[in-house]
Amino acid sequence: MLLYLITFIACSAKAQNWQLVWSDEFEGDTLNTKIWTPVNAGTGFGNKELEYYTSRPQNLKVENGNLVITSLLENYTVSTTSWNYTSAKISTQNLKNVTFGKIEARIKLPKGGGLWPAFWTLGYGNWPACGEVDICEFQGSQPNQFQSNIHTKDYNGTLGNNFHLVKPYVNLTDSFHIYSIEWTTSNIKFFFDGAEYWEFSSASVIPVDYPFTGPMYIILNLAVGGTLGGPVDNTIFPQQMLVDYVRVYQDASLGVEEHISKDNPIIPTFISDKLDITFPDSYQSRKVIAVYDINGRSILNKQTDENIINIDSSTLSKGIYFVKIVAGDRLYTQKVIKK
Repeated sequence: MLLYLITFIACSAKAQNWQLVWSDEFEGDTLNTKIWTPVNAGTGFGNKELEYYTSRPQNLKVENGNLVITSLLENYTVSTTSWNYTSAKISTQNLKNVTFGKIEARIKLPKGGGLWPAFWTLGYGNWPACGEVDICEFQGSQPNQFQSNIHTKDYNGTLGNNFHLVKPYVNLTDSFHIYSIEWTTSNIKFFFDGAEYWEFSSASVIPVDYPFTGPMYIILNLAVGGTLGGPVDNTIFPQQMLVDYVRVYQDASLGVEEHISKDNPIIPTFISDKLDITFPDSYQSRKVIAVYDINGRSILNKQTDENIINIDSSTLSKGIYFVKIVAGDRLYTQKVIKK
């Protein structure tokens, strides 16, 4: 069985040293297919989108230092099915993954009824449990604001309760702006032109609703219609989404020990009748220990001042559980497997 260790660590306040790991500056005249894969499909994508995504230069090209995604009003037929709109969508799936760090893009958004451009990241696995971070979603009929969203197992668009924030900005589409996140084991901070406007913390949800602990990939697309795009104004086409660059950074001040530290509690990955937890000497405050099953149900809650804990786990069914520990301002979560 594959093992994935999940940790959420409350980081102390200190300056971050962002160092560029990779970027696409969209120079030249061809899309870098070592970074991006174009989508060629028109399935609605679960959002009732109306476009067919193509990799044709009419819809997708690199020109004048920008990625250019163009949505068109046209009759486009694949096999025996026709679409009234075409556009483009690219992703770094299976090519360039990101696990923690800073992700940013400089984008000029199009406007007009029915347009739905987005810059977002998606985890691997089944949606929504895999996690989705919408860094920038824009409704073309509302040119003075954009929104950011987070979708998880229990909080997502299907249920209508996803985490959501609207950021106002007058005449947003008139110029380029920088949209970014800073993503750590414990939170995701959202920035617009360098200013933070939202923070999503792992401490605000149970572990299954902070799935942002492993690789994610980046997506850029310009949808037409759909659940967010809304009614389409056919007089606006063609419309273009311009992307000056996409950049990914890592915090050079964090070593591997920041994610899996010797200062963390020691918890075995596989358990049977006992769950043994050993705390380092630095854990002097009272510890609150909670155990959740894979569906987020609370199985156990215990408070202790001891640094060596033995918990009876004999009554637990076989499967995956999450152990969440809060001690003072520290937060730590680990996945364990009952054999």
